[in-house]
Amino acid sequence: MGYQIDTHEPSEQFLKARQIAGFSLQKRFQCESGKVDASNDYKWIKSELSWPSFDHLTFSYRNQVFSVLVGIEGERGLSLNKKEIDCCLDACTANNLIPCLFLIDGLTMLPSSKGWNLVHLATRQSVIPAECTDEASIEMSEWELRNFCIQMVRNHIKDMCGEVLSFCDVLNIDPQVWFQDKDGNRSWVIVRHYPKITGAEKSAWIGFEKSNPQLSPFDGYFAGVSIASSAPSLKGKDGVLIPLSERFTGNAPLYRGDVFYIKFEGLQRIFVS
Repeated sequence: MGYQIDTHEPSEQFLKARQIAGFSLQKRFQCESGKVDASNDYKWIKSELSWPSFDHLTFSYRNQVFSVLVGIEGERGLSLNKKEIDCCLDACTANNLIPCLFLIDGLTMLPSSKGWNLVHLATRQSVIPAECTDEASIEMSEWELRNFCIQMVRNHIKDMCGEVLSFCDVLNIDPQVWFQDKDGNRSWVIVRHYPKITGAEKSAWIGFEKSNPQLSPFDGYFAGVSIASSAPSLKGKDGVLIPLSERFTGNAPLYRGDVFYIKFEGLQRIFVS
């Protein structure tokens, strides 16, 4: 599906609640960090507000990823509707994420409880991140890989003195990024992760602007990103060793917490408006 992402205008109360949630979680990160190596410690996967999205904040710890919706409890009940909750639950199930709710008291605009103040979105049981993790190797989901690649592209645009106007990591929505270059020109970018880069990837996206008339007034780009584990030895899902010469073939699984090598050749133009 291809269309320009409309601007979503959240309420001032929600923006304040989300900011409170982010600050509160960041403080917990600082209190609890240092118990594991840096690559597996608490880190934000997404702290920016994007639209559309199935959650409001996303962070990881060790081998788990926590998807957080921020809800405000007031006289009329919870600010989140059933559609928002179901969307988050569905995405978390599909991508092996832990769905969490961070509650804000609507009267005081403070977290509803002390500590992590996270409850499981489905069971409403308390969520303590460290108690949800173990030593198991968990493969990165399609959403995690896409989100990682989008971050790479966003950083690249900033390095080129451009401005990221919006981004979206929902898997069935294209394009992923809208940006403005240093000359003020606006463009869109299709972002994809590939286990192996062959050089022919962008050809599949030529003509994508025909999918929606909102795209044709702007230049279009393609960004293909390949990620490979930098581990000194590689093993397949069956535990069999994989030669290091095959690091970028896509045969070695990508696990949460791994350190990666990245292949990314920048933005490739696929449409001139």
